[in-house]
Amino acid sequence: MSDQLGNWLDQTRHLIGPQVVKVAGYDVAVELTYPMLARAFLPVLGRLNDHGPGRIIAGLAGIPGGGKSTFAAVLQKIADLVLPGQLATVGIDGWHYPNAVLDARTTRDPQGNLIPLRQRKGGPESYDIDAMLADLQRLREARTAVSLPAYDRTLHEPVADALTVGPDVRIVLFEGNYVLGGVAGVPAWDQVAAVLAPRMYLVADRAAAEQQTIARHIRGGLTPEQARDKYDRNDRLNTDLIEATAGRADLTISLDPPSLWP
Repeated sequence: MSDQLGNWLDQTRHLIGPQVVKVAGYDVAVELTYPMLARAFLPVLGRLNDHGPGRIIAGLAGIPGGGKSTFAAVLQKIADLVLPGQLATVGIDGWHYPNAVLDARTTRDPQGNLIPLRQRKGGPESYDIDAMLADLQRLREARTAVSLPAYDRTLHEPVADALTVGPDVRIVLFEGNYVLGGVAGVPAWDQVAAVLAPRMYLVADRAAAEQQTIARHIRGGLTPEQARDKYDRNDRLNTDLIEATAGRADLTISLDPPSLWP
């Protein structure tokens, strides 16, 4: 372990144990272990901190329910101690089209049938990628504070100007499903991926992520049967798309067992 990571470990060791972080409007309980801190979170933060001069805009991808938003929230809590004011985490779900737009537009299901775009909410075509790219460009310029949208799972809607990234923030972590690019049928995601470096992928157990996603739908107001149907019609398709992009990552993160590679 480098001197830097050793110093950071001393500053954050007290976080080992139960923690609560805010994720998309909800309090989420996590259990931070020593191996997670020493072999995953701190090495990721070290890689980001040392990536290069100027503002770093990194990407973190992973499957639905795989924990990427929670990972980003924990990383933010750690960075607030060791790199205060230098890291901001941003979820791409803030660039979802509003529900009214999703209801008004259509797309096609895997069988070619025309369906409301809202049935594919969370799919790669349900995001305002042009607006996202414009905001990424403003973040790269980094001369003034940038206001960004965020997604609130209690409202099930994006909220405009919910997050502000100040000009002194050195590292912006963009987390979301498709930030590695390589998404079949939606090449605009490659433009997003081209802005981000390094690009990371969080490994997750697919079965556990499925159950987490279904539980999240139930928490959002669906019945267990509706939640299962939504997973099968939508989230399963998104999971397949995202897993196919994992090889595009510069770095791969595992929390079980905790590690960072290549």
